[in-house]
Amino acid sequence: MFDYANTRRPMLFFTYDLADYRDRLRGFYFDFEAEAPGPLVETSDDLIDAIRDVETATAGHAARYDDFVARFCPLDDGHAAARTVDRVFGSAG
Repeated sequence: MFDYANTRRPMLFFTYDLADYRDRLRGFYFDFEAEAPGPLVETSDDLIDAIRDVETATAGHAARYDDFVARFCPLDDGHAAARTVDRVFGSAG
């Protein structure tokens, strides 16, 4: 989701195993349930419905999506390689 967020395309999260993943397997680096940049869907039927009408399913998540991009993607602006070259080799000019 971190790389995909730069596309600004809708995201749906199939979270049928959320409790197990969160509480037993790995956990999250942030409050995923509160900050996910798209809806959490728990059943296959809900996922199918969300895919069929993705605009409606994601409509209430625009602010979360914007916040997510601002927090996790601020340097993904198409100029990261140029900044790296400038940092390593010094800027030309």
